Amino acid sequence: MSVPVSSGPFEMSRQGSELFLEGGLSPPCQRMGAMVAFQCFEDFKKNFDEVISCFADPMLECPLFTEVCSTLYDEESCKQSMRENPIHIINVSIKSAETEDDDTLVTAFSTYAQSKKSILFDYGIRRITFLIAQKREFPKFFTFRARDQFQEDRIYRNLEPALAFQLELNRMRNFDLTAVPCANHKMQMYLGAARVEQGAEVTDYRFFVRAIIRHSDLITKEASFEYLQNEGERLLLEAMDELEVAFSNTTVRTDCNHIFLNFVPTVIMDPSKIEESVRSMVMRYGSRLWKLRVLQAELKINIRLTPTGKAIPIRLFLTNESGYYLDISLYKEVTDPRTAQIEEDNNKGRNGRKVQKRLDSKIMFHSYGDKQGPLHGMLINTPYVTKDLLQSKRFQAQSLGTTYVYDFPEMFRQALFKLWGSGQDSPKEVLMCTELVLDPQGQLVQMNRLPGGNEVGMVAFRMKLKTLEYPEGRDIIVICNDITYMIGSFGPQEDLLFLRASELARAEGIPRVYISANSGARIGLAEEIRHMFQVAWIDPTDPYKGFKYLYLTPQDYTRISSSNSVHCEHVEEGGESRYIITDIIGKEDGLGVENLRGSGTIAGESSLAYNEVITISMVTCRAIGIGAYLVRLGQRVIQVENSHIILTGASALNKVLGRDVYTSNNQLGGVQIMHNNGVTHTTVPDDFEGVFTILQWLSYMPKDKYSPVPVLAPKDPVEREIEFIPTKAPYDPRWLLAGRPHPSVKGAWQSGFFDQGSFMEVMSSWAQTVVTGRARLGGIPVGVIAVETRTVELVIPADPANLDSEARLVQQAGQVWFPDSAFKTAQAISDFNREHLPLMVFANWRGFSGGMKDMYDQVLKFGAHIVDSLREFRQPVLVYIPPHAELRGGSWVVIDPTINPLYMELYADKESRGGVLEAEGTVEIKFRRKDLLKTMRRIDPIYARLADQLGKPRCTGEREYRNIVKDSCATVGLHMCLF
Repeated sequence: MSVPVSSGPFEMSRQGSELFLEGGLSPPCQRMGAMVAFQCFEDFKKNFDEVISCFADPMLECPLFTEVCSTLYDEESCKQSMRENPIHIINVSIKSAETEDDDTLVTAFSTYAQSKKSILFDYGIRRITFLIAQKREFPKFFTFRARDQFQEDRIYRNLEPALAFQLELNRMRNFDLTAVPCANHKMQMYLGAARVEQGAEVTDYRFFVRAIIRHSDLITKEASFEYLQNEGERLLLEAMDELEVAFSNTTVRTDCNHIFLNFVPTVIMDPSKIEESVRSMVMRYGSRLWKLRVLQAELKINIRLTPTGKAIPIRLFLTNESGYYLDISLYKEVTDPRTAQIEEDNNKGRNGRKVQKRLDSKIMFHSYGDKQGPLHGMLINTPYVTKDLLQSKRFQAQSLGTTYVYDFPEMFRQALFKLWGSGQDSPKEVLMCTELVLDPQGQLVQMNRLPGGNEVGMVAFRMKLKTLEYPEGRDIIVICNDITYMIGSFGPQEDLLFLRASELARAEGIPRVYISANSGARIGLAEEIRHMFQVAWIDPTDPYKGFKYLYLTPQDYTRISSSNSVHCEHVEEGGESRYIITDIIGKEDGLGVENLRGSGTIAGESSLAYNEVITISMVTCRAIGIGAYLVRLGQRVIQVENSHIILTGASALNKVLGRDVYTSNNQLGGVQIMHNNGVTHTTVPDDFEGVFTILQWLSYMPKDKYSPVPVLAPKDPVEREIEFIPTKAPYDPRWLLAGRPHPSVKGAWQSGFFDQGSFMEVMSSWAQTVVTGRARLGGIPVGVIAVETRTVELVIPADPANLDSEARLVQQAGQVWFPDSAFKTAQAISDFNREHLPLMVFANWRGFSGGMKDMYDQVLKFGAHIVDSLREFRQPVLVYIPPHAELRGGSWVVIDPTINPLYMELYADKESRGGVLEAEGTVEIKFRRKDLLKTMRRIDPIYARLADQLGKPRCTGEREYRNIVKDSCATVGLHMCLF
């Protein structure tokens, strides 16, 4: 047995087998523990009395203890306190057990513990643990506690109880824990269910993975940083493997899963080094951790700044609740100065001395470094909090594949930090955000309220962004659907908030950003009628014959008639009074066509906003019905890869078609459809990249419609040479615009026309014979249209609803305007005009495709749209014909500078060409056969001589005549080829 004694400047004396502090703490430390080993469980039973006798009360017979007890307590109260608050421990090791079955062993141990329960309580036994040794395997542990009336503590199954302190299991006390078996015995996993009021449904389930890292010899107290790094990464991978297995074996959905690692050896290092290493490690496995819903992790470690320095207990906390931002907080453990003190007790002892008592000192988190984390000042045994309303909504949104609406402002903030980059002196506050809400009169007011306080399914923000172009700030209006509120559907209140926010953007001339995650117009039901209506069957015995009408009973009608939610006609049928339902209005607003009316209003508003201000839309999760129209009416669309833009869901279409044709909504409106048909301008892998792309697009655009475009200091010299030279052979036009890695000099860059790294292409998958995008030239943002010189392939997918259709692959020649590429050109010109960007057109067209199919597909209409768009353009338009390029026929007509002479100019390289038609076409039209023969006779004397000979009477010899004809035909053929 042993009695732990707190160290301190006290004189110690030995009495019997116990240690006491002379005149020190009172009451003295009395906790004792017994560690005993037996061959089998039966041996322990036989020797139980001897084991328990070790805990007899010799301390009460000790003069020192008697003096102290009589000073502060009486002996009976000491004994009673020990019974009510037992403190002793017994550890029993069993070398061989009769069975290896855990349940059988627990039954045997529990039965015996229950039979000795009163004795264990009398002797103040707090815990008894049985250790079962196994050959070449990790020993088994079974723990029985006094607080559980000596029933097994299942949480500690196969866990050494002393390790529970290091694993900090008490911090999970807000959860009911169930131990989950792990293949790795060094790791403990628990499924936690949040404790709720009796009868309430548990919605917060999470896995807790906890492990201790130490040297294999269990003795070494020092470790290198490399050891910490390697062991931490290995254990993290094993934890993720265990989680994947647990995910497949549980019936509940878990969220906010937690990993805790306690590194026992002391490491000599700088704490900031841990943060860098952990961040890089988490980034490597970020997608897998997010898939496993590991949103929180914790690392406990003791470090020394120098080899001789004092060990500092450090905590590293990682949180990733939103999925795009990893927050790392660093703390050191300190003693709370308010409790680490000694106070005097005014009560005197028998010897007249004042007795001092030490208050329990409390250890708390203290932020390490400049950043103050959320746990600063909290005790280290603070329990993990259960999921609140905000986390529940966040989990609901993330489960649907999007971001919770109130996380978008922080997402914009992190995207701004990324835009500034680590080398830039970014402002401290890059984003200021205020929520816009409707007042009772239906007008917008600015309000700062807690996230999740919205009462409608639409949320609007006014944001001030401090960007590289506008360090002083630029304002935008952001309108978002809240998919956690009635699945993001549009009702009258949602439409009104959208309308007012968009009107505000137009009134101030600032950009309007719409983040779409919705389910279309709301389909309402009068809930008050739902559970009241009755059915009048044609034949009550056979419902398949149909029904005559729906009705309410007099009692139900009386109950709801005052709400005016239903119109009825009173009838008497079969001796029964009935109220036949003729109209259902509903008590609530927004159940029927008023939702469609509101949708029409915001559709018109979006069309108007596109013409007046910059409109950008991002589709995350889904955009259905009016939501799909809104993003198209805003024109500039960013689509997240797992989202879809549809008018009607796949299940509804299958119902109409009468068979299962479509398998998913992504099949109807995923990125493979919407990006390839030009509705979507660009695709992104996730919401964060979508927000980052919004900021990149805005960097080319003025802060409002009254301001000029933002000009940055050029990265490349304005007077530089353009190193890439177009060739006669087909080439990638992006090399001309943006440059490329040097083909012959390794590591060098061959510059293009625009500033390096500034070109951003849009609508890249649609109409690939034309390349469109935005770039900077000398720091000035411009719109760009160029021509693909290579042949491209157009894939036309088969329609599953048409059994006769099949996928087709169509070849489209370069340097030709097809219907889709003409439409793309007109669309890009319209967008750049509304963005107030100058336009550069790199003209290299041979003309329009005029075949029957293309004429049927309206190539003429879309070509005319190019003229319309250029005529309305109000910024400079520079049309440039690059080296070895050509501009002919109708393609020259639609971009001729006389269309808009005030703003358009045309330039041509000396190596370029232009004309009405290509040479072959001109010859075909202008050189008929008779003209060719005249020209041949004029320029070729041999042909002239042969023609003269053929025109004379026949020569004397048949052979000579044949030779003349043969020579003449050869000469004619040569000339025909030349012409």
